[in-house]
Amino acid sequence: MSVSDYNEITPHELNLHIKAYNEQLEYESKERITMAYLIAGWGRAKKMPDLYKILESTNRIPKDQTDEQLFKTIRQINAAMGGKEVKREAGE
Repeated sequence: MSVSDYNEITPHELNLHIKAYNEQLEYESKERITMAYLIAGWGRAKKMPDLYKILESTNRIPKDQTDEQLFKTIRQINAAMGGKEVKREAGE
């Protein structure tokens, strides 16, 4: 996503992009685990462990974030996308 696209999207759309990105990372991680499982298993195992149990162990349980943690995450994403931090004075 370009910086101009980032500046034009709503917070909800940004959240959708983040969720899609995280789902893609999870899919790729499971794919790599599956490949490693099959490669290791074919060569030396008499009985391979259940792949589905291994994949289930990689599922992350989402935890609730405090407002401060969420703000920190948003600031990191903003910095990674090349955005500028705008500080407002109290009373604005």
